Amino acid sequence: MPDLVLRIAQISDTHISSYGQFVEKMFDAAAKEINPVKPAPDVVVHSGDLTDIGVLADYELAVEKMKLLKAKVVIAPGNHDERNYGQSLFKEIIGPMDCEVKVGKAIIFISNSPQPDRDDGRLGRRRQDYLEEKLKALPSDTIKILVFHHHLVPVPYSGCEANVLEDAGDILEMVLKHKIDLVFMGHRHVTRVMRINNTVLVNAGTTSSARTRGRLGHSFNLVDIFEDGAIEVTERNLTQRKTIPIAKYTVPCPT
Repeated sequence: MPDLVLRIAQISDTHISSYGQFVEKMFDAAAKEINPVKPAPDVVVHSGDLTDIGVLADYELAVEKMKLLKAKVVIAPGNHDERNYGQSLFKEIIGPMDCEVKVGKAIIFISNSPQPDRDDGRLGRRRQDYLEEKLKALPSDTIKILVFHHHLVPVPYSGCEANVLEDAGDILEMVLKHKIDLVFMGHRHVTRVMRINNTVLVNAGTTSSARTRGRLGHSFNLVDIFEDGAIEVTERNLTQRKTIPIAKYTVPCPT
């Protein structure tokens, strides 16, 4: 079997808060299960909605809870993080809302898709142009990963479809044109994985919000990338206490 070159733990929609619908025991359970994973994750990707209402107390609690995770953590802002002028606190406490992080052979682009005090999301032309310039300059063997909160394509079992990225078509075209390997998203509280051409789109369920869908419960994902380019996605369902293989893709696929 080809060697594992990158392991990513994906959490999302934690909605950490002392006031909201944060299920603290589920967050703690996620941390307890992620930390001893062998091989250990190279990075934990949080695909947005770290907090529930974006106020200072939420962010302060979130910082303490995220310390439970031993691996390196990167966090994309979510629409709940930008409520109540929360974007100012995200930048102050968490870090840049758009950034690049190098992890081994991978480059992770964190992009700010929310619009303050709205549920809608968009990346916009300037952000798209910036990403295109960066992607064009990368060596061909770079693993390219894009992370933003809003979903790029509709997600089943998640209710009325109202706030897919406003510029989803343009962003999808950019993703496919530059052969991005992985796109991580959240927002809909439902795990969903699909491949379009050779790009794997990974939506995460909610790790610790009370706003679950049906009986889907709380979860996080493990995403493995192998030396030959194969990608394997596994869901760890915390509510059901079971591991669910979601997808395994060989690369490249026929197009």
